[in-house]
Amino acid sequence: MKQRDFLFDNYKAFLIILVVIGHFIELTSEDNNFLIAMKWIIFSFHMPAFVFISGYFSRKKQDLYRMIQQLLIPYLIFEVLYYVLYTVILGKDTSLALLYPKFSLWYLLAMFMWKLVTPLVKKIPGYLWIAFAVGLAVGASSLDDNYLTLPRMLTFYPFFLMGTDLDRGSIDRLRTRFSRGQALILFTLINGILAWVALESDLSVKIFYGRYDYEYLDLTNTEGVALRIICYLISAIMIYVVAILIPGAENNFSSLGQKTMSIYLFHGLIFAVFRRGEVWYQSLGNIVENVILLGASVITIWLLCQKPFIVFVDKITHIPMPWLEKLCKASAFKHKEDL
Repeated sequence: MKQRDFLFDNYKAFLIILVVIGHFIELTSEDNNFLIAMKWIIFSFHMPAFVFISGYFSRKKQDLYRMIQQLLIPYLIFEVLYYVLYTVILGKDTSLALLYPKFSLWYLLAMFMWKLVTPLVKKIPGYLWIAFAVGLAVGASSLDDNYLTLPRMLTFYPFFLMGTDLDRGSIDRLRTRFSRGQALILFTLINGILAWVALESDLSVKIFYGRYDYEYLDLTNTEGVALRIICYLISAIMIYVVAILIPGAENNFSSLGQKTMSIYLFHGLIFAVFRRGEVWYQSLGNIVENVILLGASVITIWLLCQKPFIVFVDKITHIPMPWLEKLCKASAFKHKEDL
């Protein structure tokens, strides 16, 4: 059996923790400086890093049937689950709009499209620079911020391409060349600046979301492009800095990095229920609010690591569809003949 790469297991474990915490602390009160600063630090790089690692594990050409099975089918199933939760249990007025992903499900749709188009995109000279240019330009467009998750798909796509280009040995060389002490200094410096900007400027943390256009963020196109370039640089630097800091050997968190799918898919359902108490815990003071939000994040992660959730996700990502498999194989064969 191929030996696991525990560096990336540990990295994914770290990122999924940040994803859950990042979503829960979005509910923080406006005067909670600690969680506001934490939110800026987390959102500055956690999704670009996740996209980057996803790209690394998508370097080989993907089988269309498996892509549909592992990404589109879970997307459709969880869209229905979110719809039922919102309407039947929480009484929210929403619709089953499959072209408008709910909560974090946009990532499944984006992953499907990234995997689908990347083999073609990589035939274009300078594809990475073109992808960055498109990511900058989409912020000046009038695209709907959630239709087919196009803005986020285009904004984060360069990180997926960077991951597909990654030579695993380059990470080892980076970890050898720079010490953890040096990486920690840079990590602290960047996060200190982010915390200062979070508390002292009028900018919104949504500049890192990749979803909103420059007009929505109250920026001119020139300001928006300049700011997104800075965001790209921060995200890229942080991806590699964290890669130096993350332990490369197996540890207690390594197994968590192998369970990210169940945590990612289910945590939004728990979050949707939890946020109904938003007004209550915001009134209890910042320290209590910190304990509640961070504690709820940890409990959610622990709960979703349990076997029932993992088994459920495994089942829905391996639903047999012989007719679709046959159709995909026939389509691939026809494509090769045409070439």
